[in-house]
Amino acid sequence: MQPSDVKAMIGRAFAGVRQALRGKVIRANAAKRVILIQGDGVAGEKFNSTEFFQHPGLRSVPIDGMQTVVVPLNGKSAAGVVVACSNGTLFVTDLQAGEVALFNENDGVANSLILRNGKLAELTTDTFKIKATTLVDIDTPLVKMSHNLEVAENTKTDTINVTSTAADASQMAGGLKAAKDIVAGTVSLQNHITTGVQSGSSLSGKPQQ
Repeated sequence: MQPSDVKAMIGRAFAGVRQALRGKVIRANAAKRVILIQGDGVAGEKFNSTEFFQHPGLRSVPIDGMQTVVVPLNGKSAAGVVVACSNGTLFVTDLQAGEVALFNENDGVANSLILRNGKLAELTTDTFKIKATTLVDIDTPLVKMSHNLEVAENTKTDTINVTSTAADASQMAGGLKAAKDIVAGTVSLQNHITTGVQSGSSLSGKPQQ
């Protein structure tokens, strides 16, 4: 047997083994434990209910038209699995080497989390919801907000410092209870002195320091 004959035999053997191929998503079924993808190969191959394997703890549902990489297990198209998907339309463009972006395929950077170099995390979205049944614990020396803070129930803090000097900078719609004295300017609510005190229905003078 000549070397050319051996080469031809090996070629015929590999020709019968389906290699990894590119394809396109037609639809994805995320109702299963493993997402199933229906798609077409670039050469017209049909893939029905092909499993989409992903990393543990991460679940992403491909959108129609996304590109896929299909690996036929044991060289059989019927036993293929999808190992990667890519949109190629929406993506974060300003990433530097080492940075990571997680984003929604329909919204792009408008709904994304980017881990920047230098210990910086950027979250961009319209509505951010946190559901914690026990506690949200933020350990930081400072929290900044550019707009309003609304609390539905009780707020507990050791001190409240309002630095704004604008009129009516602090307002309360309900009542105010204090266990200790309240001082407005230099006038104590508990210990102030009034002038012009008279018996009967007359009014006293303004409180003094």
